[in-house]
Amino acid sequence: MEPTPGPNSAFDLNQALLQSREQARAQWAEGLAQFQSQMAAIAETSMQEVVQAAAPAFALGFSFSAQKLINDEHEVLRVTLRHRGGAEEFSEAQAPQEGSPAWYALTASLLAGLLGIPVGDPPRTIEPDQLRPQPRPSVPDVTAASAASPADDPEAEDDEWDTGAPDGPAASDPGLEPLTADEIATLHKFLGAMPQEARKRFTVEFRHHFKVPREVRMIRDRITQRRHKDFIDLFERELAGVKP
Repeated sequence: MEPTPGPNSAFDLNQALLQSREQARAQWAEGLAQFQSQMAAIAETSMQEVVQAAAPAFALGFSFSAQKLINDEHEVLRVTLRHRGGAEEFSEAQAPQEGSPAWYALTASLLAGLLGIPVGDPPRTIEPDQLRPQPRPSVPDVTAASAASPADDPEAEDDEWDTGAPDGPAASDPGLEPLTADEIATLHKFLGAMPQEARKRFTVEFRHHFKVPREVRMIRDRITQRRHKDFIDLFERELAGVKP
């Protein structure tokens, strides 16, 4: 028979849990600060605008979900922002009809608030002579590769093709587009009808692929974006023996 853990063991366990939470919060704060240091204001809180503005945050390990809950006999919409390190925060408001334009507008507004995305001002633009990259210790700053000022660089001229859209694939990644309520319901129905062994394998692979923290017991509310649907479609084809 194994010995019953004594006071010292319980203390060590509590210390380990506390340290784990503190580490998760530190990773959250670092990731959010890094995102906010480079984000731009958006004109309105439409779902498309917010998701596009939040794309760099998703690349830093953040994800979100939207749920309808019953709180004190009232239906509320809760938007939860999570980080792959395990920390999360949520914001909620009285829920409109699920899947309606008002539902998505409120989801976008709550998500923008959680990420601290400023709304109402025109997007910031950086003129060539204002570019002064400040390297951060945690992430290499590729823009600091050139130390020459625009005045010294004959190619540093205004770009006539510049549309003001953020650079990089993450900002226009179609995989980050939100799914509609009907699409989410269809995916839930498909997964619910899947054989139990296949569903267990899918859960394991989904958690591993999207880095879902172990303490999260269910993944239903993690299926919110186009990339999640693409993953399920690929799993379905593999399950049926169809080569990609």
